[in-house]
Amino acid sequence: MIKIANHCHYHKKYARELIERIKSYDSDEEFLIQIEDDSLALCCQIQNQKTCFSHSLTDPKLLKRASQKNQLLLKACNNKKREIHSIIDLTAGWGRDSFILATHGQHITMVEQNSLIFNSLNFLLKIVKHDNPDEVYKRLQLINDDSVEFLSTRDIGFADCLYLDPMFPAHKSSARPGKELQILQLLTNNLNVEELFEIALEKAKYRVVVKRPIHAKTLSDKKPDIVYKEKTIRFDVYLTNNF
Repeated sequence: MIKIANHCHYHKKYARELIERIKSYDSDEEFLIQIEDDSLALCCQIQNQKTCFSHSLTDPKLLKRASQKNQLLLKACNNKKREIHSIIDLTAGWGRDSFILATHGQHITMVEQNSLIFNSLNFLLKIVKHDNPDEVYKRLQLINDDSVEFLSTRDIGFADCLYLDPMFPAHKSSARPGKELQILQLLTNNLNVEELFEIALEKAKYRVVVKRPIHAKTLSDKKPDIVYKEKTIRFDVYLTNNF
């Protein structure tokens, strides 16, 4: 069930489009969607606690993080020759990782299956592209599709890099995930992740990058060629050379 609070005054057209597309969203959970002029908030009950997550592609914290050049995400999704220019994010979610990559010059196609997440992110993309001529936003494209179907049926050729963040539960000793991830996990599932990974290995020109909790198992028995480790996450890189 969806409840909607529309507080958007400057982008009424885009807000109306969003409301029309999500008002009939079918879910066993009750969600409150708060639409603002430059952001969108989702609230729901998780483990009997009200959980809210507000997202904006112009959030100063996101912009500051995106500007940092030494992130392992950037290293994982490129190579020494700087040959990687096109990336398909097969698990777009809220688009944060894609935005960071686009900030540093890559062209990103984001694929998101869940219609509520897709339409929420699409609203944020529309308003930011309307208000901001920055090229970074023009390098982001969003598609509503099942990622396995997208790779299997569309004539996409070979993307330089395919990126997956399957959001499997972290190690038992890990802290409870942040609100952003909790709501994503409530809205999505990880069906066909193994199949998606195998197809990605066939479709990526240079590499497949998989984001994992630091102690989580790899997606398959195949050993990553490169691993970049942060404190709580890691990036498993599988080199493909499909060209």
